[in-house]
Amino acid sequence: MAEQVGTCATCGAATATSRRRHARYCSNACRQRAYRQRANEPVTALDSFIGRADELDRLTAFAHARVLTLVGPAGVGKTRLAKEFTGGQAEWVELSSVSGQVVRACATALGIGEVIREPVLSTLVHALAGRTMVLVLDNCEHVAAECAAMLEPLLLGCPGIRVIATSREPLRVPGEMLFAVQPLPISCAVELFADRARANQLGLKIDDQAALSTLCARLDRLPLAIELAARLVTVLPVAELLARLDDRLELLNRGNRTAAERHQSLRAAIEWSYDHLGADEQHVFRCLSLFPGGFGLDVAVAACDLPADRVLALLSALVAKSLLTFGGAGRFEQLESVRLYGREKLAEQSETVIAGVARWFAGRWPRFTSAVFTTPEVVDPLITECGNLQCVVDWAERTGDPSYLQLATMLSAAWRDQGHFSQGRSLLDTAVRKANADPAVRGLALCHLAYLAGTESSDGMRWAEEAVTLGRELGEPVLLAQALNALAGEHVRADRNGEARKYYEEAVALLAPTADPLDLAIIEHNMAWAAMCAGDLEFADGLIADVLPVYRRLASPRRLSVFLHTVGLRALQRDELAVATESFLESLRSWYTGFWVADVLEGLGLIAYRRGDPKRALRLVGAASCLREGAFAADLVWHAHVIEVVRASRVALRGADTCLAEGREMTREQAVAYALEDRIEPPELSEREQQVVALVAAGQTNAGIGAELRISQRMVETHLQRVRQKLDLTTRTQIADWATDSLNARTSTGGPGAKPAGWGLGASPPENTAR
Repeated sequence: MAEQVGTCATCGAATATSRRRHARYCSNACRQRAYRQRANEPVTALDSFIGRADELDRLTAFAHARVLTLVGPAGVGKTRLAKEFTGGQAEWVELSSVSGQVVRACATALGIGEVIREPVLSTLVHALAGRTMVLVLDNCEHVAAECAAMLEPLLLGCPGIRVIATSREPLRVPGEMLFAVQPLPISCAVELFADRARANQLGLKIDDQAALSTLCARLDRLPLAIELAARLVTVLPVAELLARLDDRLELLNRGNRTAAERHQSLRAAIEWSYDHLGADEQHVFRCLSLFPGGFGLDVAVAACDLPADRVLALLSALVAKSLLTFGGAGRFEQLESVRLYGREKLAEQSETVIAGVARWFAGRWPRFTSAVFTTPEVVDPLITECGNLQCVVDWAERTGDPSYLQLATMLSAAWRDQGHFSQGRSLLDTAVRKANADPAVRGLALCHLAYLAGTESSDGMRWAEEAVTLGRELGEPVLLAQALNALAGEHVRADRNGEARKYYEEAVALLAPTADPLDLAIIEHNMAWAAMCAGDLEFADGLIADVLPVYRRLASPRRLSVFLHTVGLRALQRDELAVATESFLESLRSWYTGFWVADVLEGLGLIAYRRGDPKRALRLVGAASCLREGAFAADLVWHAHVIEVVRASRVALRGADTCLAEGREMTREQAVAYALEDRIEPPELSEREQQVVALVAAGQTNAGIGAELRISQRMVETHLQRVRQKLDLTTRTQIADWATDSLNARTSTGGPGAKPAGWGLGASPPENTAR
């Protein structure tokens, strides 16, 4: 006998259900009515779908996957993407309100009634065994285990069923394929905001596109956050919204009334994920919210105060649940909105957490001070954690922590190696004045501070002299040598090169018995720089020759790049353009993020000008001018040569300012790539080719050139083709312009080929302290 326990999916009438067979519809009429409804059903939503065309294209590759899970953080748009991908032609099961009994929820959504004395899962499998369909399980993260337990027997028993799941974490079932739904590209995020904002205020015009782009970026490019923010344009302009984003969890709370409760506000969306974490996961989530710039495993362990293997397991769980992202190179990050929610939850515990991280950074001090000159192996990890170290330094200053000056010194070194000299100088100056530190710590901090003084502060000499005094009082040879090196550098800047040499020689004598050969080579390099500044070029050449093999054998790429910058400048002084070019290019190939790169580009620009290529010279000088911002100012004599090249090029060239502007628009990477295209010798034209070019510049036709030179027009065209290839030009006008520019550049005052008197040097000295 049949049990009347099912209901018709169309009209709701009772349907006959046996142990092995369930009728979804009460009659063929209802079945046909349901088919027509599905065929004519609107696709997915009432508003426009923006910014997922690429994802929809890539999803087609998963069209035959038995289980496809769209994973991503709260508010990224997984549900909407699933609707658009299926085009409304799928059976939809919403699980956000389900706290258990996933199988029963699926059966109910599909109109499959229970069969007495039969497990619901068996009934579901039997009912769907012969059907072909796409089943969407929406919002699975809180019932992921139950979904996994249901799907394996369902898919094995129903070969025509394909499942698409949306979840903040994988389901981890056999055959599952994952598709990570990322935040929108910034252009699409801006378009989405504008579209939703205009829906709330017809005719709205957003003039400040830069502010809008920044707003969308600060909202992590999440569609939910962007749509919530767009609703506020009726009361807050974009600039005001941007200014209030630190309070976004309170601000973004006006979702659609028909949306699920967790999508009514940004806070609710994130809270949904947080509430479904275990206690340890919540603890780690809160602790990691301190770090706006991401973090590595070591910092995470210090913050969470748990064993490293336990922290790693919890980090993996948070990544799987889309509350963290792993960006490679051992770095984890939180979306800004997620991080702000975690900071709110952390509240009073933040002091304890940051104190633990401060202890971890302070524990790196012995390694930081273990060598005369800090090495990239010591400084690079600090650069990686720069943002977190800055948070710790701010906390140490506020609380008066004893490690304040140590932490500030390490941060200033990390900033220095990134070219942030004024920032590092200001930070360390404040710390030296405020901190009551151990004399040895203060002495090393003063060495770093004297180096950071550069040409921008008159206090460098005073700081270096105090460091020398402390070094002598403490009787520590390494600290005293570092201080003497710093003091010598200050004397070089003051153009007292004789005094500088005396202090460099004392430092070498102190270190010679025990120091690493590279440490001695660095001081001798600095001494060579001082000799170049003093005009003692023979002594400088001898030191450079002695030091070069040591640098090539022992120095890091960064240090070798600094030294090759010196070698290039010395070759330029000797008018050895080929040697200077190769030294500068090798310097860039070794390392291109240092502050000295501006000098290298300017040096290559001077060489290009002297070779008759003022356009290239101006582009390189323009690029260097942007890189020099925030770094040391150039030596005045050197700067005068650069200015003279710019002035003479303006006389020689039409469009000189355009070339300068092209250089200024280059990123560092583009400028270096452009510089590395340099050829040691410029293309040379034969005598006949030069004659042809001159006649082209004079306005002659090919026939006229042939008559003038008594050669055929065909031969004229051959010569012009070779000229185009050599000069990388395409038109006669370009050839004529090149001829005019080349002639002007070679005849203008101070033009190419004229070696300026008294070559200056760039930023000085190159390695004045613990680099």
